[in-house]
Amino acid sequence: MTRQLLLAILVACPIPAQTLSFTAVTLFAGSSPKSIHLADFNGDHKVDIAVVNTAGINQNCVSILLGDGAGNFSSPISSPTGGFGSVAMAAGDFNRDGKTDLAVVNSITNNVSILLGNGDGTFHPAGQFSVNQEPMAIAAGDFNRDGKLDLAVVNSATGDLTILLGNGDGTFQKGADVFLGSSPTGVKVADLNRDGIPDLAVTNGSLGLELVQILLGNGDGTFRAAGNANAHNEPFGLAVADFDRDGKLDLAAINLVSNDVSILLGNGDGTFRPAVNYGAGNGPIAVAAADMNRDGKADLVICDDVSGQVRILIGKGDGTFHSPQGFHSGGACNSLAVADLNGDGQPDIATANGTGIVLMVNTSQ
Repeated sequence: MTRQLLLAILVACPIPAQTLSFTAVTLFAGSSPKSIHLADFNGDHKVDIAVVNTAGINQNCVSILLGDGAGNFSSPISSPTGGFGSVAMAAGDFNRDGKTDLAVVNSITNNVSILLGNGDGTFHPAGQFSVNQEPMAIAAGDFNRDGKLDLAVVNSATGDLTILLGNGDGTFQKGADVFLGSSPTGVKVADLNRDGIPDLAVTNGSLGLELVQILLGNGDGTFRAAGNANAHNEPFGLAVADFDRDGKLDLAAINLVSNDVSILLGNGDGTFRPAVNYGAGNGPIAVAAADMNRDGKADLVICDDVSGQVRILIGKGDGTFHSPQGFHSGGACNSLAVADLNGDGQPDIATANGTGIVLMVNTSQ
């Protein structure tokens, strides 16, 4: 068989996506867990779970479930945030003591609570730092290149973004605000123009804007607008990865109203090619990029709020994706995170669904 004939057969009969499988395990984590994060909070080099609880007896608390590296987790250890309306968080070593800390967004008190890790899964407060009205999302990065982590906070009601510059001791000073317009909902940090300086991508889909706004870092804690990438109807969250393996970062924006995900392939200079959209269920509300089938290509994991499903789109490695595979997540999934939770080398999924945490252990062959 000639090489040309073989290629023709492969084009006519594309290789189907690998069928994935998962086993679901439900964990209690307090009342109404919302935002979920995976990191090592007790220094044993094993993945732990952090969730923010927004209601009930554990309202405005962070609950930590310590992992043993084999897929088992402790009962939740709760620490109050000190604010009200706690909805999102970012992790990092904010006081440079080698222990993982948390920054928690409080949408009612319009501030960010800093919880410094004690290295055992518990925290002590380092204060609250004011932002603007109705903060919704947060991301950490060294925006002024001083070796200290800073924070970018998206404020939905005032349509702007607050930069909190870290002092390296767990405290922060307010930097310049960046006006965005409308009601921004999500933010990611990445070097989108390959100059070694962290940039920001912000979802802004209310009032028909349908945009991902790109802010390029100046290296001093300030940002400049680099234009917008058009997504679809009401983009809500983002994932960043190199989906077409060209060495340039790409974006995946989930769209709440049009029920799809927009793939925006990067040009390497902070601009992006026109979106290609894929169906993503009913009410996609969170997204992560990970190599779920270990083929060296980035895939997408999408949390579906209305149907309570997690949908996985296997990447082909050229910026395109196979049709989604759906898996029940045990409830109205509102956030997710991906990591190897049981040490078998396969990425697993952790979701928060408003009543508990569901671990989706990857059992794919």
